[in-house]
Amino acid sequence: MQPHSEYDQALLYTYSCNWSQLMSLMVSTKDELFSKHIEHFLHAFQYERDLEVINDKLQSLFRYIEHAQHQVEEHPSFF
Repeated sequence: MQPHSEYDQALLYTYSCNWSQLMSLMVSTKDELFSKHIEHFLHAFQYERDLEVINDKLQSLFRYIEHAQHQVEEHPSFF
């Protein structure tokens, strides 16, 4: 069984609304862009009143995760 990547963990934490684990992942990851996407989403979720803005940040996080997972599949030695 393959261990879950931090990108898989982020999806799990997001879908289960486990914000504390998502924040821990944000702090522990070495992928700075990934960390920034998580930060922007969590900030919007906590403080933004406009649901469209929250959704935009969530979709941006999902797009980045998809991109990063694709990169890992193509170039596993770099990650």
